Amino acid sequence: MKKLHLIYLLLFFPVSISFSQRNLKLKEKTETLSVFTDKEPTIDSSGGMQAGVIISCSNALQIDFTSNVDKSVDVYKTEEKGGSRFYYLRFIIGKYKGASYDNRVLEVSAPNFLPLKFNLDLKPSESKWYEIYDPNATVGVGCFYQNYNEGVELFKKSLYQEAQEKYKLSMECNDAPPDLNVKEKITNIDSILSFRKMGDYFFDMLHFKEASDCYRRIISYNNDDQYATMRNNEANMKLMDYCNNYFINAEDYFTNGKYDEAKKLYEIVAQQSCPKSIEANTRLMEINKYLRDRKQRAQVILYELSQNTPIGISTGKYKEGKVSGYFSIRMNSMLFEAIRQDTAKAKKPELDISFGWTIKVYKPVWIFFGPGYTGVGDWIPNDNGKDKLIVHSAISPEVGLLGKIGPVALRYTFQYRFALSDNNDPNKNSIGQIQNYIGQVRHVFGIGYCF
Repeated sequence: MKKLHLIYLLLFFPVSISFSQRNLKLKEKTETLSVFTDKEPTIDSSGGMQAGVIISCSNALQIDFTSNVDKSVDVYKTEEKGGSRFYYLRFIIGKYKGASYDNRVLEVSAPNFLPLKFNLDLKPSESKWYEIYDPNATVGVGCFYQNYNEGVELFKKSLYQEAQEKYKLSMECNDAPPDLNVKEKITNIDSILSFRKMGDYFFDMLHFKEASDCYRRIISYNNDDQYATMRNNEANMKLMDYCNNYFINAEDYFTNGKYDEAKKLYEIVAQQSCPKSIEANTRLMEINKYLRDRKQRAQVILYELSQNTPIGISTGKYKEGKVSGYFSIRMNSMLFEAIRQDTAKAKKPELDISFGWTIKVYKPVWIFFGPGYTGVGDWIPNDNGKDKLIVHSAISPEVGLLGKIGPVALRYTFQYRFALSDNNDPNKNSIGQIQNYIGQVRHVFGIGYCF
């Protein structure tokens, strides 16, 4: 009976060993056009065509390498980073010293795992990267949580690409729980990397408001991101400095009438949400109004000429989109002589004042109209032997057209005068006589400049 038990034990022991060993899996991570550039001496110092392979795995794995065509696999360097161990392997390629190094099969072995074999087809100076992992690890908390927890730790250290790889590995484990959305974490890392790239771009372009927004988005995903925190603080400080400088320079341009230059700086202050953004927006409204009027050449000043009033000035705004106003004053030189009481020269002094409204008819023609006043002087004998100046008045409404030809403005005015009766002049004691003295209509012509 003891012999029978011993036979069973010997038969099933290898089977139990086999079942206790787990399988390793292989994943290629080679980047496009990777080139092997290591220049250290090979096993055989006489040289030969070479290629390189990088094997990465979890720190929990201890792996060795053998090959069907190599006496020993040249592992010329190892390093650990991000919770992983990296093995750097170097191989001779093709025919060398009568031996063939084609059809290479690399075998990876680790304690408690079945050997993993795969074909390694390499070209001269080529570099490949493979990751070896255990999809069903039972070290500590299991395959999923081992990779997932490592990903969490890497994420806290802002090692996002390494954390993302760990999250992806955890999803391949058979013990992955269905209630954890690892895909969301992988997507969040993509967002973080994108925001970091955009934040650095905006920072370099001196758009500190946009840069700060990107870094704050990163911090909302990971409060432990020291880089994003530092860059956000730096962006905010630079934003304050630049805002103050921009606003001071903009004010200087504005004061000196350099509105185009001032506008650019005010816009930066407003867009960056600087402390002076309200003042900047107010200035922008003033500048835009001025530039809009300047573009339309809305302001017009003209010299006007009419019968008995060769001295005339009219000024007003002739805008594109809304009703505006104007003011005109006309006179003759005899008005000044009348002020000096020179009766010989001041035969018929006259003053004409009008104001009104302007409306665009069809560019470049505007119509204008409004009320006015006309006063015409006359001399009558006085009791003391000196002539006395009296003024005959009239209400003088007018209407006309103004045309713009580039910066030049032409203006025609038709004015009708309604004389007012008075008893100051014994020689003109009827309204008809006063009307004839003042004149019933006037045609006024003007030329001026639009700005």
